[in-house]
Amino acid sequence: MVFRHWFLLIGCAVALTACGDSVSVQQQPPVKTPEPFVFSHQGLTGLVVERLYQQQDKILALTDDGLYQQQQDSWQLLGLKGYTLRDLAFIDDQHWLAAVSLQDADGMVSHQLQETFNAGASWQEVRRPFGADGEHEAIYALQYDKTQKRLYGTGTSVLAYSDNFGISWQVLQGFWRGFGQPKSALGIAPDRSKIWWGGQGAIEDGVLFSYRLADGHEQMFQKLLPDPSVYYNLRFAGNRIYACGEGGIVVSDNQGDSWKNLLPDSNYRFFFDVMIDASRNNRVYTAGWDKKYTEPQPLILQWSDDAGQSWQRLQYQGATDFYGGVRSMLLLQRQQQTYLYLGLFKGGVMQVRVQ
Repeated sequence: MVFRHWFLLIGCAVALTACGDSVSVQQQPPVKTPEPFVFSHQGLTGLVVERLYQQQDKILALTDDGLYQQQQDSWQLLGLKGYTLRDLAFIDDQHWLAAVSLQDADGMVSHQLQETFNAGASWQEVRRPFGADGEHEAIYALQYDKTQKRLYGTGTSVLAYSDNFGISWQVLQGFWRGFGQPKSALGIAPDRSKIWWGGQGAIEDGVLFSYRLADGHEQMFQKLLPDPSVYYNLRFAGNRIYACGEGGIVVSDNQGDSWKNLLPDSNYRFFFDVMIDASRNNRVYTAGWDKKYTEPQPLILQWSDDAGQSWQRLQYQGATDFYGGVRSMLLLQRQQQTYLYLGLFKGGVMQVRVQ
């Protein structure tokens, strides 16, 4: 009987050991968290990409050496080689107007308004002045209101409009032959009640203006960012107005009665643009440029999921000689996928797929 008990105990012990071996849980490798963004360089290295636009299913890059259109994985020159493109207005799918500058061998700069009726296959100059007494001033920004069929343009100290595609211009706000710096920021309010524009004043001060179309009421906004400053772009999201410039991005949700700098610790870093992603609860994207014309710098993408109250940032791990300062931005959706396109200062175009 004793031997039988020992046999049963030993058998149970062996069985338990065997069972323990058969159900042991193996250590699984940790699950890798997917990167929030996937970077893919798109070419145009060496060019300054002043602005990016989407026209139908094509991406257009306005550079300091011509206009380019992306087709699949390559870029096609759409003319204006040698010109710096300031801005582009789309009258329709084929009819475009381009504000350009051209520097000659002696360093003299001339300004033109170029026109195409075949989506960039050929161009011709609009030989009518943007200015007074036959003088043609530089046009720094263009916007076409397709509802009102009116073209808006900004110069050094003027907001003007044309009802005949740039053949003649009328001053809306400001004046011709102004003294100061370019006014490159221009935007039509979504409800078309106001035109917003701005740039830099005569003493390196950032200035914004608004013009109310119903009654001509004008406003000027100063000291929103620490001087020296300049504004480059205006964006709208609901009742919010974003103004991007040197030293940060300011926002107002009450038509300019009050403003807040979303990036107060920017230390005079330039922010040329901001993108608002409605598909992600109005997530805000931006990226900047340090004032370095001949030195490489990293590409740093910043985003906020709480209307700019707090920010996250990610640095692209590129080569040490990469020119990653961001000059322009474009946000688009393709097949339920979000893409950011970043126009770089001498670095070409970077595509960022949002995971």
